[in-house]
Amino acid sequence: MGSLAVPALASDTTQVAFTGQVDSAVSLTGAQFRLQADATADQVDAVAEGAEVPALSLPSGSDTITTAGSTFTVKVDPADIPAEFIGPNGVVSFDLEIFDAKSNKYTWTTQSARLDGGAWKDPLTSAELNNAKARSATTSAPPSVTTHLDAATAAVASSFSPVQTRSEQCITTKGGYHDAMAQIGTGYPAAPGYGTTRGSAWLNHQSGSEITFGAGLSTNGTTWKASGSTSVATSKSVSFDWDPSTFWNQQYKVEVRYVTYTRSCGGILINKQVKATSETGVFKTGQPGTGTPPNWLSTSKCGFNYAAGTWSKTTGKAYSYGTGVDISSVIGIDLSTSRAYTSSSKLNYKMDKAHDSLCGDTDKPGLSGKVQQFYDRIEEEL
Repeated sequence: MGSLAVPALASDTTQVAFTGQVDSAVSLTGAQFRLQADATADQVDAVAEGAEVPALSLPSGSDTITTAGSTFTVKVDPADIPAEFIGPNGVVSFDLEIFDAKSNKYTWTTQSARLDGGAWKDPLTSAELNNAKARSATTSAPPSVTTHLDAATAAVASSFSPVQTRSEQCITTKGGYHDAMAQIGTGYPAAPGYGTTRGSAWLNHQSGSEITFGAGLSTNGTTWKASGSTSVATSKSVSFDWDPSTFWNQQYKVEVRYVTYTRSCGGILINKQVKATSETGVFKTGQPGTGTPPNWLSTSKCGFNYAAGTWSKTTGKAYSYGTGVDISSVIGIDLSTSRAYTSSSKLNYKMDKAHDSLCGDTDKPGLSGKVQQFYDRIEEEL
């Protein structure tokens, strides 16, 4: 199965699937775009190395992709997405190419969006996967991506001129894969303080939970940069609960499979990509032997004198780590991770009289992406 195409006619039900911005002073007025829905993990798995990967070409004219300065808005009619291109939990991954002839600059990026109740939603802010009613009630803004324009090669410029004939010759083929460890959370148990024992932390990561992994782009086949991300759901057959640990810096890690793709138009290389397709079911804990804990102690970011019990973070700002995917040995750079807190993917702290305070890295614990535990009477040190 090769590329399919949706007629380039905007529908009344076309909705904003995602937005974005090129991180340069280039105006996108008059820029050209190529948009497609990506193959799901199951579709990719079924393709042999070196073979063409299925894709769904989508309308990319000015009625579906609009621009304002360096920003763009991508609209997609949910009815245009066949079931075979919709992944677990309603997630669809899109690829977008941008070529600006005025500046002779080009980029490729990828972004996932959740199709839920006939509407597009950001996977990171609509991720309460075990509660379909709550998920459908989410009114989050569409996801957004930032990408960087680089000088276009002659092959890229040629592939966009004219788009109507050359884009039909553009295909993506599957390359090899690499399994990389990715950090999806951290725990910082309290020091003994005025007591004799440390606090404890652990993470639960259940089947169906989602993580957003950064993607990589190379326009010359050797030098890579980060560009976009894809959301991946944990296998329905795999769950993992880390045991509570008192170590001062818990780094919770999963293994993720990255596949390399080659994009060519008319048989000429346009770019290479690396994208996450699935978690492998491998879970590990990192415990750095050196360093010191962060110190987020602040009256504006902390809660003190908690009651005894188990504190769990199931909502609020997602956990994000800009270099969370350890893949630099393959492409020269590490890529990002982001994980929403839900009832099936939650951070926990054991709270008691000796360890009764929590602080967030940017706000109060329930509103921050990272949380640190402190010992009793820590507020006296402010």
